[in-house]
Amino acid sequence: DSRGTVVRYELHDGVINSNERMTYTDVNAIITDHDPEVTARYQSLVPFFEMMGELFQVLNKRRRRRGSIDFDLKEPEIVLDDQGMVEQIIALERNIAHRLIEEFMLVANETVAQHLHDQNVPTLYRIHETPDPLKVAEFEEFISTLGYSLGTDPEDIQPKHFQKLVTKMRGTPEEKPIAFLMLRTMQKARYDPENSGHFGLAAGSYAHFTSPIRRYPDLVVHRTLRESRLKQMDQAREEQLIEDMPEIARHTSERERRAAEAERELVQWKKVRFMADKVG
Repeated sequence: DSRGTVVRYELHDGVINSNERMTYTDVNAIITDHDPEVTARYQSLVPFFEMMGELFQVLNKRRRRRGSIDFDLKEPEIVLDDQGMVEQIIALERNIAHRLIEEFMLVANETVAQHLHDQNVPTLYRIHETPDPLKVAEFEEFISTLGYSLGTDPEDIQPKHFQKLVTKMRGTPEEKPIAFLMLRTMQKARYDPENSGHFGLAAGSYAHFTSPIRRYPDLVVHRTLRESRLKQMDQAREEQLIEDMPEIARHTSERERRAAEAERELVQWKKVRFMADKVG
């Protein structure tokens, strides 16, 4: 509806038929820059992109109203030359095209997670628990020296308190260090068979149903969703899933952490290589 609440949804097996190879750059040029050349090239699709831009605003406002935390920290993008050497390191830009796809993915993930929860289907949720009050108290103590506050008791912390702080310090020199410390204050998101909600997104139900990289947890969600929709899940299968899910959750969470650490290490190494001839 006009406030971004999902009032109806349908679940289908789908086949994607791509008529155009759209890029984030081209879609951004149409929605944000109103580039005449790109707009003319994709004339028949322009109304869809404009509507997508409007829907993004509606969904984003809905998420902000409930207190979802948007850090928007710029990640480094490493540009390599033909020899695989680092040519430059720049801040990765997320334009409206990136952000609207993210927003649509979030609402798809929430809708599917809520559906599976309502149907009591054993599956894999993406959960993010409430931060430890002790860590929140330590964070509050630090930011108070910089003139900031979460404005609540650490025991009563809600996502909206972090969201307000993020908004308040946006564009300030201390934004980045405080945001990184805030991330450390929070729990790590993980996979779990129990649906205990997602603190950072202020979502009651969340699952990795859709993602730009195909994760094994996505596949688990796809399979359990399909089996329940096609009435293929008998009691024996349900019991098997209930038994297997805790180990699948543990294993995929651990693999995700290892992958993230490997990526971080590689980026650090590339940065050091880039700076090797720039000593002093």
